[in-house]
Amino acid sequence: MLYIPPYKITPKIIDLVSKISEAVGVLLYAQEELRLHRINRIKTIQGSLAIEGNTLTTDQITAILDNKPVIAPINEVQEIRNAIKAYELLDELNANSMNDLLKAHLTMELGLIDDAGRFRRQGVGVASGKDIIHYAPPAERVPYLMRDLFDWLDETEEHPLIKSCVFHYEFEFIHPFSDGNGRIGRLWQTLILSEWRSVFKNLPIENVVYKYRKEYYHAIAISGGEDGCTPFIEFILSVIDETLTMENNAPRTTRDKIMEQMRANPKITRNELAAILRLTPDGVKYHLQKMSADGIITHHGSSRSGYWEVVGG
Repeated sequence: MLYIPPYKITPKIIDLVSKISEAVGVLLYAQEELRLHRINRIKTIQGSLAIEGNTLTTDQITAILDNKPVIAPINEVQEIRNAIKAYELLDELNANSMNDLLKAHLTMELGLIDDAGRFRRQGVGVASGKDIIHYAPPAERVPYLMRDLFDWLDETEEHPLIKSCVFHYEFEFIHPFSDGNGRIGRLWQTLILSEWRSVFKNLPIENVVYKYRKEYYHAIAISGGEDGCTPFIEFILSVIDETLTMENNAPRTTRDKIMEQMRANPKITRNELAAILRLTPDGVKYHLQKMSADGIITHHGSSRSGYWEVVGG
């Protein structure tokens, strides 16, 4: 019999799913620039690891990403290096594969713990500071509980926003690894969401979770009662909603504005762009050439009568 995690779909959850779905549609038009992907990935890694005590800043993570030396505790630098590699796996991992989950954990914990990539063999608990807010199930039950959870994930017809939250909570409840459960739980929710809408690969949800880390642990602590993980679902959806609001309200770059105009008028000329954006024609030419070199737009036709097009529409 298929295990079904307990939760209730509340009006708040329905409202948040609707708002997030609409906001994702808006954000899809503003996520073309690779520089923004890199910045958000750095924020994601910094936020996810900071929740569990890593003290490295976004500047230090940027330096590590660029293979530059950083003065910091060795284990914290290793955590960042591992997390960078784990998030780079998002394009090849399958959210419904437990073997891929073990692969992700091995990548995230390599060189940090002895049993990286393997389920725990001892009892553990979920801690918020010095307080234990949840004692996980016995180690011998972990493989069976994880199998049940992945069977549910594979067969449920629940909306990806909801099932990703349910999986995240159930994963933290089981706490299948001796360490790194929070990092992997957040990574796997991102993976589930990115298989629904690719924009989630570069959305710094973890950075906002860190902002509300006390509420994050509180949502875990109060879930599991009569309403199952409903409080956790509502909390995480609220975080996703806030993250999308922040991203959609972020100042737009010149590139964003150029792409917006191109989508509205595919035949727009350089002079028309210059007039709308209040730039010189040469200034527009510079941006067009740079965007073309970065693979964001492509040119069709002759230099005089041709037109530019956003790659991927």
